[in-house]
Amino acid sequence: MSGRGPSILSAAGPAGAIGCGLSLFFLGVFLLTPLAVLLIKGLGWALVLIGILVSALALWSWFRRRRS
Repeated sequence: MSGRGPSILSAAGPAGAIGCGLSLFFLGVFLLTPLAVLLIKGLGWALVLIGILVSALALWSWFRRRRS
């Protein structure tokens, strides 16, 4: 192993850092748009509904098991 640092960084070179920086920049710009806000809220509501469904199924299973 050479003393130049991690091999993953030396394999990508400066183009990897530029690509990563640009990707983060465009992701940040996208997250500031109204479409991203809508998608994030939609994901949040979907997770709330999935949580309610899982909790209801767990309660139903628990009550069914207690009767038998």
